[in-house]
Amino acid sequence: MADKSKLGFEFPTGYLRVEKNKIAEFAAALSQKDSTNDVKKIYRDEDTARSEGYINIPIPPTFPTGFAFWTAGGLFGIIDKVGADVTKLLHSEEEYEYFAPICAGDMLTAKMKVADMYERGRKERKGRYFEITVLETEVFNEKNELVLRARTTFVER
Repeated sequence: MADKSKLGFEFPTGYLRVEKNKIAEFAAALSQKDSTNDVKKIYRDEDTARSEGYINIPIPPTFPTGFAFWTAGGLFGIIDKVGADVTKLLHSEEEYEYFAPICAGDMLTAKMKVADMYERGRKERKGRYFEITVLETEVFNEKNELVLRARTTFVER
């Protein structure tokens, strides 16, 4: 089970550049397209993105799910740090609060911490007891402006 002493733990700061090809690949994977040429033009064409009011190609709304894989040692690094058992873990929820658009070319700084840890159910009722870990990541652009707050919830049985 997750180590409750990790509540408030702050992971090392992560840095990533948003690449336009990664945006197109993510959009293709989500829309189950064989080619990035088959995704909406806003996710692969700078002129289309600009005509829609963006500075550059915007990220799809759920793109930040992948940020954890580029920060904090990746998914297994995160699980290891909080002391969870990967064989009993379920990624149950993802929540995003956007403060500004994130586009191709942006250089981002991500700060992740263990925001909450709590229990659901009763230990004596086997199969009905869960431990919940909530990670919160704040993402800043190169101007040090908060552009996104993400909350990731894991459930461990």
